[in-house]
Amino acid sequence: METKTLYEKEILKEIRNLSEPLQEKLFRIIHLLRQEIIKPEYDEKLATDEFLSICGTWEDNRTAKEQIKDIYSSRKSTNRTGDIF
Repeated sequence: METKTLYEKEILKEIRNLSEPLQEKLFRIIHLLRQEIIKPEYDEKLATDEFLSICGTWEDNRTAKEQIKDIYSSRKSTNRTGDIF
């Protein structure tokens, strides 16, 4: 296996001297570091695409005023917090 950097070469030397169970633990630690601590660079377009992929499309032929009127008319008054304060 060809190494890319001096550090990669040194890391491989260290790993070769470990038993297989210890290599597995080290692999899990490295994986955790990469996934949870060393965050990949933020890509706004990718984040937007991921967000939009889980959202449905909004279909409504009403005007904004009509939609707002509908939202307000469907609200109900509540007295749930009246006893707390």
